[in-house]
Amino acid sequence: MTTFLDPKVDMVFKKLFATNTHTDVLMSFLNSVLGREEGEKIAQVDLNDPYNNSETDSLKWSIVDVRCTDQRGRQYIIEMQFSRDDDYAARSQYYASLALSRQLASSEQYAKLVPVIFISILNFNLFKTKDCLSKHLILDAKTYAHELAHLEFYFIELNKFNKEISDLATIFDKWVYFFKYAQTFHHVPSEFKESAVEKAFEIVAQARWKLIDLELYDRQVDAVRCQKSQLASAIREGMEKKQLEIARNFLDILDVETVAKKTGLTVEQVEALKKHNS
Repeated sequence: MTTFLDPKVDMVFKKLFATNTHTDVLMSFLNSVLGREEGEKIAQVDLNDPYNNSETDSLKWSIVDVRCTDQRGRQYIIEMQFSRDDDYAARSQYYASLALSRQLASSEQYAKLVPVIFISILNFNLFKTKDCLSKHLILDAKTYAHELAHLEFYFIELNKFNKEISDLATIFDKWVYFFKYAQTFHHVPSEFKESAVEKAFEIVAQARWKLIDLELYDRQVDAVRCQKSQLASAIREGMEKKQLEIARNFLDILDVETVAKKTGLTVEQVEALKKHNS
């Protein structure tokens, strides 16, 4: 029985897409997201920052990205955002704009600028659209002409992908399914045979990883759990404070049992609050 690591975890994502020995996996993913036809597909990528696990403290990453350039010079930023960030849309535009502005030295001309294409996999919902893939361009407000073509944004919201494995129709479907469910399988499903996604499964198979890397993986997974737990605790604490404030306002006009019923607090909590206020 095979166990697969979660490709959404930082170090696994980097191992998958930022390793020079299997750039074909990265190209397959990029072409599937961009919907490139034959003749337009990315045929070569050069990694801007090849991943070296031994030199990187992955626990410091809140967002993990992979940066590469294709055969036409177009630059790509591929990010995995595991935890919710309500400012992520603004942040994405900021970092894509930085990548565009840093292409030129002080003496170079704007004609040398090449497009920056930002692709993000999100483990939460960000936009109102029901589609799991959304594409954002700068268009003319009247004609919809795409004449400001140096920035493109693609967002994959995993929570909005609800296809069953038998319904996967495209290589893009398979990639999204892989990112959402890979860690739940114990063998490579037949639907993924003879595709780059099958190779992706092989890369994230636990048996291929060294013990030291698996220990780091476990620490990253635990860090994510702790972050979620801390957030849940903060939310509960905020709700309890709100309940107590409402209870204080009701105590002057309602009896203890009614206040408890209205606020969700126990009778004992309301009585203690009443005694404290006396």
